[in-house]
Amino acid sequence: MLKENRYPNSESLVREFRRIAVEEELEIDCSRKTILRDMKTLEFEFQCPLAFDRARNGYYLKRHDWDFIAPALLDENEMLASVIGARISEDIFPSPLKNRIRNAVDYLLQNHNPDFLDTANLASLTILSGLYIQLDREIFMKIFETWQTHRTVKIAYADYRGHLTERVFEPHTLVFYNNSWYSKGFCRLKKQPRTFALHRIRSAEPLPEHFTPDEKIIRSVTVDDFLGFEKVRNVKLKITEMLRDVLAARPLHSRQSFLPDGTVEIPAVSREILFPFLLAQQGLAELLEPAGLRQEFQEMLRTMLAVYETAPISSPETR
Repeated sequence: MLKENRYPNSESLVREFRRIAVEEELEIDCSRKTILRDMKTLEFEFQCPLAFDRARNGYYLKRHDWDFIAPALLDENEMLASVIGARISEDIFPSPLKNRIRNAVDYLLQNHNPDFLDTANLASLTILSGLYIQLDREIFMKIFETWQTHRTVKIAYADYRGHLTERVFEPHTLVFYNNSWYSKGFCRLKKQPRTFALHRIRSAEPLPEHFTPDEKIIRSVTVDDFLGFEKVRNVKLKITEMLRDVLAARPLHSRQSFLPDGTVEIPAVSREILFPFLLAQQGLAELLEPAGLRQEFQEMLRTMLAVYETAPISSPETR
């Protein structure tokens, strides 16, 4: 918990151990005095760089290079989580990070031989939503390490038009979204939060200056408002029963609601998300409200139709 910057304190740890004791049926329940005593043991016997943050009411590590050396005694569930996690990492992380994760799991397997490996064929565990876009390995690792160590980084970033700008960036988050890696943080040039696609970063130079992670930026990373597109509120669609299952599996908003009359109400959604969805449904989803957005979508359809009405159709002989 300290390594993950979760700021545990004696009360939260007592609750956590009590939960484990109940759920795992382990004799791990303890008191606050035990926790405080263990914290002193970590600090003085194991040279743990421990400190207490009064604002967050929890302990944290002043240096994250400290390691607690202890034998890993993992049960089968923990080994299963490690092996599956390594399998997933092979599909979403570029090298060399995925190799580090795989090597760590291989090291654990040297001292453990879980029964599930005798029956499970992990080659049949398939991740279809993987990393398909080409990432520069060196740039990815520089962004990853500056995110990990809370250091600023100077980047050269190309927008979707190819225009290149230099930014000093604080990578507060690292996000795998829609088969690509992004980082949302604070841009010193624009003096406000920005989201950068890692595949558009042309160069990255870590800087010595550190930053404090911004909880507001971190909490803003949600499926409803990640890329920061302008949202249209109170959208209503008429859909077929088949599309109800599609939207339940891949919602346009986490708080969308299905009504008995075959419509769905969406609290907010961007045009960049909604319009491609409507086009893909080929008329099985109808945009009802708001009226202005419906008219805007109609104009876009007319423009598209005009292109296809005027474009020449080539015959097989002239192709």
